[in-house]
Amino acid sequence: MHLRRLAPFFLLAALVLAGCNTVSSRIRQKEAVFASLPATEQARLRKGEVAIGDTPDMVYIALGAPDRHVERTTADASGAEWIYDQYVRSYEGTRMVGYRRVVAVDPHTGRRFIYHEPAFADVYRERTEDRLRIVFTNGRVATIEELKR
Repeated sequence: MHLRRLAPFFLLAALVLAGCNTVSSRIRQKEAVFASLPATEQARLRKGEVAIGDTPDMVYIALGAPDRHVERTTADASGAEWIYDQYVRSYEGTRMVGYRRVVAVDPHTGRRFIYHEPAFADVYRERTEDRLRIVFTNGRVATIEELKR
């Protein structure tokens, strides 16, 4: 009974938390950077698009924080790589997962029989793939690698 009364509050909390990492919220976080950009760049970032030459702040506004971050130092330059993941679920087939109890009734005698039969379930494999890699060199986007299917 109490859970039914609290359900709207849980729903509201979930909606608030889900909206914490939107383009609008990231623009508010980096307001000075966003305001200094031309209108065409602002429109591009609002659409979630990045381009060669963007700064890390611009990429953050467009895409959010990366799933993984790699720092890189070479003899020529220093840089970083931001990796954005996608989550893939693929069907692996059906597998036996055990046995289930079955109760059958003989229609002639009314006698009940209990037996066990194999139980099967669909099996899925979940994995993570790189969806997008952004390579920064000297504080600017130098390479954009995007997974195409």
